[in-house]
Amino acid sequence: MRIPVEQVEQQMAAAEGKTLEEVLEVFEVFASGSLTDEVYILEDVGGKRIAIAPAALKQRYKPPPPA
Repeated sequence: MRIPVEQVEQQMAAAEGKTLEEVLEVFEVFASGSLTDEVYILEDVGGKRIAIAPAALKQRYKPPPPA
């Protein structure tokens, strides 16, 4: 499945306090330097649902380090 970055940003804005993983309903989000306008959702990678997102998007929504 492919999701436009604009749609992901809208979902993140509406889900204040949630992580990118929670909003996309995936186990983990991996960064790609070559993607720019879409997030790819892969259903079964090692038995888990993952996402591959543009590196800039992943960095923007990176959770703060624990205190």
